[in-house]
Amino acid sequence: MLSRTAFTLIALLGVALVVSSCGKLNQEEFEMWKNEHVSQIEQSNSDMSNKMTMLEGKLDQHSKDSAEAISKAKDEAIAASQQGDADTMAAAEQRSKEQDAQLRAELMKALDTHSEESMGAVKNLDAKLDKQSMALENSDKAQDAAIKQLQSDVMALKGQVEMVATEATKKPTLVATVNFGSGQTGLSSKAKGMLDGVVDQLMASDAKIKVVGHADGTPVLRGSHRSNWDLSQSRANSAAKYLKSKGIDAGRIEAVGMAHTNPIASQSTAAGRAMNRRVEIILLPSGAVM
Repeated sequence: MLSRTAFTLIALLGVALVVSSCGKLNQEEFEMWKNEHVSQIEQSNSDMSNKMTMLEGKLDQHSKDSAEAISKAKDEAIAASQQGDADTMAAAEQRSKEQDAQLRAELMKALDTHSEESMGAVKNLDAKLDKQSMALENSDKAQDAAIKQLQSDVMALKGQVEMVATEATKKPTLVATVNFGSGQTGLSSKAKGMLDGVVDQLMASDAKIKVVGHADGTPVLRGSHRSNWDLSQSRANSAAKYLKSKGIDAGRIEAVGMAHTNPIASQSTAAGRAMNRRVEIILLPSGAVM
């Protein structure tokens, strides 16, 4: 939009053109003409200014109305959006409640099912425990019966052992064996040592002591002995005399010669004959028979 100064310059330019085209005017006419046109220009400027003021007022009002319309539209849009959000939130909350209720129902159903299964498992376990308890009870009874039978068997066996032990005390017991050289009746140092080893055992017993002499069966051709009987008896007498010298009651000792009638090894070998040339020290309990 052109300003007032621009209109004034345009008007003066127009006047200048008129003057230049029409020739010179006298001073008075010019003044009149000028004043008239200046008044017209000022009136035009005033009208223009009023119009511009009015247009500016309308423009300001339009801007204000537009701003209010925009603000209102914005508020309405925000309200609509908020209402939409509220509706969405309400719908979401409703769906959440429905899902929560459904989840709770499913959980309760699962809990009920699990509870029923657990109760069934407990019942089965109780039944198994009862069965095992009964089996253990029956097993305990069987074990008690077996233990009683075993105790009975042990008592019977103990009785048998005692009987055997009693019988054993009535049987002859060989406590020592000493050997002799061929044709000899004297005790060697080794033989005396063996007899020394059984003296305490013999003295601790009240059984009879039987000293039995043996020979190897070789014919007696020289010396003071006429036969293996005499030789074996002399060997028994030597052992009995030695035991008596160790403090054993002579009344408990009986010396007997058996010749070669009871060999323990072959008579056909030197080693066998050496084993057969012997004296046996035997405990003979009361009632025992040889």
